[in-house]
Amino acid sequence: MNGRVRLLVGPLALAAVALQFTPRALGVENAVSLRTEELGLQPATTERLRAAIAVEQWPAVEGILIKAASSSPQPATLLRALGIAHYQVGRYFSAASALKRSDALAPLEPDARFLLAGSFIRLERRHWARAELDRLVAQHGDSNRYRLALAQVHYDQGQFSAALSQLDQILESTPELAAAHDLRGQCLEGLGRPRAAITALERAISLNRSAAAVSAWPHYHLGSLLHDLGDLEAAETALAAALAADRSHAPAQRELGIVYAKSNKLRLAAEALESAAQLSPLDASVQYSLVSVYRRLGREGDAEAAMDRFRELAE
Repeated sequence: MNGRVRLLVGPLALAAVALQFTPRALGVENAVSLRTEELGLQPATTERLRAAIAVEQWPAVEGILIKAASSSPQPATLLRALGIAHYQVGRYFSAASALKRSDALAPLEPDARFLLAGSFIRLERRHWARAELDRLVAQHGDSNRYRLALAQVHYDQGQFSAALSQLDQILESTPELAAAHDLRGQCLEGLGRPRAAITALERAISLNRSAAAVSAWPHYHLGSLLHDLGDLEAAETALAAALAADRSHAPAQRELGIVYAKSNKLRLAAEALESAAQLSPLDASVQYSLVSVYRRLGREGDAEAAMDRFRELAE
């Protein structure tokens, strides 16, 4: 047994690919092995480690590896495994540190380097993540997941043309990758080309319908764009489709609530925004929108409570 685990790297940013670096999504679900047989541990320790991995008790895995790494010198394989464990328990700085130290001793294999990039994303160090992803793309240019992740980082940094360059290369070889069309639509919107963006997002939606797990994100992105363009009826339809795919999609609930409010559908607006508040209790913007809707409905007590909550979150 090598301790192979399924890692979801991060949700704030292409949900159609499961290795997410952001809520909008990024990446691909990735199996990364701790390779317990290569760590040089005592047999009893290896068995305890494997047992903890099997039931996904990551704090226990981390503890075992920290104790093992307390000796010196620390081999690259042990530091790599420790980095994976740190990531799984949410210690992204420690994960990045351990993985970089491992990389200095022996170059990381692609899956572990991808995890390192994910750690940097979690730490809001996208320029460092981009350097790791650039390296992966240079060495493994035929891998869509690396290019897609790099395109997402370019997009997050406002480098829309650079992101499009990566996406165009993906779509040359894989023209039916919905996530690439989705991100392409967002990039075109960022470049001020809304009609081309709509075409790309509609293509993503069309391809997404045949996916094993339908994503709410392309519908949400289209709805948000249509909202910005002032087409409230079409925006409502797109956002409702997003929620049909995933009722727990907080951004779509929030956006639909605002669209309902602008269309004077106040009861529906309140319901959508209340759902968004339950799904994203730390989102101050939802509370602020609720204040306006409650006041228009004559629900002054609820409006005051929402304003108090907004001020609390804003502080």
